[in-house]
Amino acid sequence: MSDSHYSNQSHLPPYQADHPGPGSAVRPAVPSHVNIAFWLYVAAAALSIVSLIISLATLGPQREAAQRQLEASGQPVSGSTLDAIITAGVVISVIFAIIWVAVYVLFAFFMKRGANWARIVLTILAALSLLNILSSYGVGALQALAAIVATILIWLRPANEYFQAVKASKQGGYR
Repeated sequence: MSDSHYSNQSHLPPYQADHPGPGSAVRPAVPSHVNIAFWLYVAAAALSIVSLIISLATLGPQREAAQRQLEASGQPVSGSTLDAIITAGVVISVIFAIIWVAVYVLFAFFMKRGANWARIVLTILAALSLLNILSSYGVGALQALAAIVATILIWLRPANEYFQAVKASKQGGYR
């Protein structure tokens, strides 16, 4: 290629400059902001599992506290009924956690591939993760922090340019 080819693309971000140009279906390279955000989202998902494990490990004392509270309020519940309620809660929590982690990681992969809709969904999920901030001895706070930092990264200029470049490559070329 001639030197004029490279000079004509000097105005493009680095992940666009190496690509042939209009009419090209080549996907732009993923910038570091997006890669870091991807791994932070994966870490946030893993921390959700750690949070669940901690919650399950501390279930015994929580059960006893719930039974004492029910008795103190004048609503005694048999041990077997309380166990059934707790078991149902555990099963629902585990199922929800598995779905949450799978969705989080799946959307992180879509975001890394340049899907703007996944970036929006991850922003909403990061906001929802704030509900978990006080749980599991600080693990919930770490999970929320990872999600927030990742969300900030995917809305900074290099990430915005990447998402625009991916969109343009799907439409048959760059602007």
